[in-house]
Amino acid sequence: MRNILLFLLLFLCLAEISNAQEVQIPIDKEGRIDYISSKLERKLELFTEYSNFREARLFQITDSTFVLEISYRENGKTVQSRLLFTTSEAEIFQQKVTDSLEAKKPGEAFNQDGRTKLIVGSMALSLGYYGWAVPAICEVSDAKGATALYMLTSSAGFDIPFASTSNIPVTDAAATLNLYGKTRGIAHGTALSFLFSDDPSFQGVLATGMLASITEGFVGFHVASNTNMSAGTAMTIGIGGDYGMALGLGAAHLLDFIDNNESQAIAGSVLLGAGLGLWSGKRLSDNQPYTKGDARVLGSVGFLGYLIPVTLIDICDMDEDKAYTTAGMLGVIAGLNLGHKLVKGKNFTNGQGILIELGELAGGLLGLGMAYLVSSDNDDSSKLYSTFSSIGAAGGFWLMYSSYAESARIREKDFPLSIDIKPEGFLALAMKKNFAPNREITLPLLSLTYKF
Repeated sequence: MRNILLFLLLFLCLAEISNAQEVQIPIDKEGRIDYISSKLERKLELFTEYSNFREARLFQITDSTFVLEISYRENGKTVQSRLLFTTSEAEIFQQKVTDSLEAKKPGEAFNQDGRTKLIVGSMALSLGYYGWAVPAICEVSDAKGATALYMLTSSAGFDIPFASTSNIPVTDAAATLNLYGKTRGIAHGTALSFLFSDDPSFQGVLATGMLASITEGFVGFHVASNTNMSAGTAMTIGIGGDYGMALGLGAAHLLDFIDNNESQAIAGSVLLGAGLGLWSGKRLSDNQPYTKGDARVLGSVGFLGYLIPVTLIDICDMDEDKAYTTAGMLGVIAGLNLGHKLVKGKNFTNGQGILIELGELAGGLLGLGMAYLVSSDNDDSSKLYSTFSSIGAAGGFWLMYSSYAESARIREKDFPLSIDIKPEGFLALAMKKNFAPNREITLPLLSLTYKF
């Protein structure tokens, strides 16, 4: 009987060990590379002893045990070689990979998913703003000189980002936050120029906008890169910043800054709103992970939060302008909170988010078209247009959202009920029966866990 119990204990221990999961970890020290492909190996030359090398991956089995799994072709068949590493050996190998990457600097070692977007966006911004702003700032009056300077500046919008990002990672998040900083930085810089001067010069406004644009783009890129930010988080921060500027402008209206033409106070309100909006967007993304599609849904609901209350105020025939502003501001805040709840537990793809945005836009246009058909040329149809467009936009959003909500839902992959066998309990039971029958020993034999 004792032998049977010991055999059972040994079997349970082996079963417990076999349940250990192999978790893939980065194969380099910096955490940039998940595995070494055959293409990357041709530049690194780390596995020259393996003919027809295919790939190598590093797995962690326990806290102190690692496995390097190497796949290669031999005699027309795929062969896997597994090398056991201790913690120190695994770290040495990861450092070896990192050193080789630094020495060879292969392009595929970096995540450059956002590089094209960054370069295209920078080029477009140079053509649309920097190109004509630079001659205006420099007060170049000669047409030939201004045209030449425009072309040179526009060309730099491609050349500089292309050259500066050739050997560094450019993630989608870094490109997104970089372009947000460059575009919104123009508005922020314009506001700064009015904050510091009640009557800034035209050249001063352009120069401050350009300087803020370049600075915010640089800061946004490095913040996203150094924090391993996701593209969804970057978009959420940007949406928060945009709505923050709108709320800041609304607050300036409510405080009579606009009516009194207090440019410095207006600029300060807009900048404060932008800062709070950026902070709020970061807080939302910290509360739950956001995809790019989630961020688009958030922005769509925020716009509906503005549109619907303003429409209700219009229906009520309120003549007070501040009533519209107050309703719109409160609606935006409520809409963003509702949008945050609607994306909770879901991962909308970027494509789904775009279609939801387009569905809202198409619904609004449909409402406007219907209002135009039933309206009379002799009557004031503003209420009709606002009502139909609001209903159409809300209906279009909800139709597209409900179409994708189920497929975007995050599902638990693990079975909710887990059973863990406790070998120490069986060992205690064997000891009590064979060696200490009169001694009280209580240890669990197994545990049941159910995740609700």
